[in-house]
Amino acid sequence: MCTRNALQQVVEVFAGQDPQLMAERSGARFQGNCFFLDYCGLPLEIGYPTGAMKILRKKDRPNEPEITNDEKIVTLQYLTYASGLPLRGEELSFLKLRGGQLHWHPFQSEALKPLAQRYGSNTAEFLSRGQRYGGKPVEHGDAALVIPVYPRLPLTYILWEGEEEFEPRAVVLFDAVSETYLSTATLYVMAIQVMIRIWFPGDSRFNDK
Repeated sequence: MCTRNALQQVVEVFAGQDPQLMAERSGARFQGNCFFLDYCGLPLEIGYPTGAMKILRKKDRPNEPEITNDEKIVTLQYLTYASGLPLRGEELSFLKLRGGQLHWHPFQSEALKPLAQRYGSNTAEFLSRGQRYGGKPVEHGDAALVIPVYPRLPLTYILWEGEEEFEPRAVVLFDAVSETYLSTATLYVMAIQVMIRIWFPGDSRFNDK
């Protein structure tokens, strides 16, 4: 979804910021020219100012895919632009985010419909996969998880199994504070990349061209 040039541009902005301030606002730890940050329950090490990124303790999860180009971009933007504000407890669908209507139809086709079609009839697997990445079940729909994408930026994924007259459906909810951490366009990329990592490993639709 993003280009390698985009990653270079993000690294340049990231490298020009105060690392201690970024750590304070994002909930990361900064030590020895590296940030230590959890992403979907995975411990990341992010070099400063290079932006070089890797998953720590990879031996514990030998089949875990490496961090993708898009995930690197979103993570660096999270560190760079995090506001440090607490969660507001008000959950919004993507459509309700600022400018969300501009991306609503592709968000449905690229995220919501595939998730519903794949796991609407298998909510047990949906929950099991999500819990491997730190997801916590919550009372929404027929199955729902809050995924700790970053320390101060969770996402809630919800499934309805559907009935004879209704197809399965899915919703992703964003805390209202999300817009103070990332732009709507970046939240769009984040939600899809999280979905791919957890529920569609090996999906190559958005690989760099």
